[in-house]
Amino acid sequence: MKNVNPYANLRLDCLLDAMPVEAQHSWLITSCPDERITLYTSMTDEGLWLYGYEVWWARQRLSSQKPSAALGMFRSQREAQLYAIGFLSVYLDYFIKETRSAIRDAEAQLLQASLF
Repeated sequence: MKNVNPYANLRLDCLLDAMPVEAQHSWLITSCPDERITLYTSMTDEGLWLYGYEVWWARQRLSSQKPSAALGMFRSQREAQLYAIGFLSVYLDYFIKETRSAIRDAEAQLLQASLF
């Protein structure tokens, strides 16, 4: 298992209010019958991006966090999503096989987008 987010360098240091905000955009990473992952992003008034997530684990437990500066601020939505994928990758071993594959596919999709 990786212990470090490979996209930690994308996160901007900030001392802003860390109150959660409502999600403006959602991205369904996987919706297999046993697990579900949705990433949320929102843009701040300053033009920076925040992310949040909702993970329904195979054991019917929920982990969720609204978009918040406490999770990090990013220059673009893509950077916020890449950081979120990196965060999920830290816990990759805890997901079922189909979800692990969906997380890797989402990461590849974001990385390919930067080539064009």
